Amino acid sequence: MGALPAAETLFSRPRYTSTHPRSSAQTSNMKLLTPALLALASMSSLVQSQAQNQARPLSSFTDSSANITFKLAIPDTTSAPFPLLMSIIAPIGISWAGFATGGCMLRSPLIVAWPKANGTGFVVTTRWAAHFHAPIPYLNTTLSLLPSSSVNATHWKADFICSQGCSDWWGGSIDPNYNNATFGYGASSRPISSPANVTGGIPFHNVVIGHFDFDLTKAKRGVGEWEGLVKGGL
Repeated sequence: MGALPAAETLFSRPRYTSTHPRSSAQTSNMKLLTPALLALASMSSLVQSQAQNQARPLSSFTDSSANITFKLAIPDTTSAPFPLLMSIIAPIGISWAGFATGGCMLRSPLIVAWPKANGTGFVVTTRWAAHFHAPIPYLNTTLSLLPSSSVNATHWKADFICSQGCSDWWGGSIDPNYNNATFGYGASSRPISSPANVTGGIPFHNVVIGHFDFDLTKAKRGVGEWEGLVKGGL
């Protein structure tokens, strides 16, 4: 059998090229369509990224005896100072719950949250104790309540950010690279005498007091995810 003519071999066949030029209207439409497609692809990528961020679990601890949960996120940083983004979820019978940034209520900021009377809002404040006595207001922090905070018939949830003074303080700081950071906590069921007063006294932690560990490397969030959590809450 003779060889195929060169013009008929598979690899020598020219690719098909249209001999009909595009009209000016088609070209114009394509120019308009391209930015729209790029914008749609960008939006799709953003939505997918946000969904992945929302699905990513946060560092959390739950005291099973008191049914109180603490959640924490921090920026992707290597040293203090840095902000803390937190959520405290507690049964409705808990008058206040607190998170000690230094692992103990003594000589480190104690972030305390409680719902106001009749579910009209929250108080988030910071306390300091140098000895074993009722902690006093600590004025070196900046706290902001997030709109995702809520109260229902069974539980309350306080979402907040401490933008200053909670990751470093006189005599200590939080190492964001530590995979076994110890924090303290406490809670009370005794009524707060002036629940609308940010600097008012808090009763003794009669429900629970203890410590837990967080892997802070898992609590870190990149810029986009951090901003999403600040806007959407925990």
